[in-house]
Amino acid sequence: MRTWVLIVVVLTAIVTDSRAAYSWGNEYFTEPHSIMLFGGNLLVVTSTGNFTVPKPPGWIGQYASPLPALSPVGDQLAWSLKLPIDPANSKCSPFPYKMCPGLGLSAYKSVMGVYSLRDKAWKFYGDFCLVGSAAYSPDGTRIAFMGKERLGNPDCGYVYGSDLLHILDLQSGLLTPVPETGGMPYIDQLSWAPDGKRLAIGLKNSIVSIEIGSWAQKVITEGTNPSWSPKGDWIAYNVHDGRTCMLIRPDGTGAKIVFDLRPQSGGWLFYDGETWSPDGEKLLLNEEVMDGVDFNVTMLDLVTGKTTTRSKKGLPVLGWVAAIK
Repeated sequence: MRTWVLIVVVLTAIVTDSRAAYSWGNEYFTEPHSIMLFGGNLLVVTSTGNFTVPKPPGWIGQYASPLPALSPVGDQLAWSLKLPIDPANSKCSPFPYKMCPGLGLSAYKSVMGVYSLRDKAWKFYGDFCLVGSAAYSPDGTRIAFMGKERLGNPDCGYVYGSDLLHILDLQSGLLTPVPETGGMPYIDQLSWAPDGKRLAIGLKNSIVSIEIGSWAQKVITEGTNPSWSPKGDWIAYNVHDGRTCMLIRPDGTGAKIVFDLRPQSGGWLFYDGETWSPDGEKLLLNEEVMDGVDFNVTMLDLVTGKTTTRSKKGLPVLGWVAAIK
């Protein structure tokens, strides 16, 4: 269940949004020389001070929200936003339903929003029926996401294959749709290889590696929520039961279980994908009570196999980058 709104949290108290569908715990944590990103009720964090990322004018909360992304140096956030096409005429019932009598689905558009933590300003890209989770390229110049295209479908009705992977070039603002990627899940994690030459996405119940430029695809394994190691040697992912975290080599070999929730009682599931430490030696795993909003975050040291509980009944962690010295 994903009913949060974005936060950047920085060594401070959490701000809650009055429109949130559920209450949240407020426990979070920090790591040395790091910038951490946590999920919550329109919440945001950095290591230098307290900051809440403002919602843009007309912003509409989404019941099942795609994942935000923190840029590689922690100076930007990318997030799927739903905005009115005509703010003066877009009147809807309260969150989370957002029914718009007489206006139809075309009263709203989805965009990829990029917020500069330095300039304190949003920029918006595209005009879609739906925008999915974001992933920055390792050099921070591009963002990958699923976008359901509005072109030729102004009312945003169902059109098979219109939900394609897109690559946004932040310098030019150009959007490149990637062929043969229809059917991407829009709330799942996706991830770049550290050399920027490939992307790992979920597609047709599988983890698929896509070569940038040629767009050649290779099925790696079955699963969801791929997360590429900063060293490039492993891809973390979840199996479809939502209770088993795996690692696999990018060539599809060496699959192994690294964390298993199945022996635990109480119906615990993994929430979203795994978050790597900047050195590629640890994983942060969000554990969610089934049909609940309690989250525990576990740190797994892949070198020693040791696990540490980093928070209980708090906020899920969604990003971890090294702070620039």
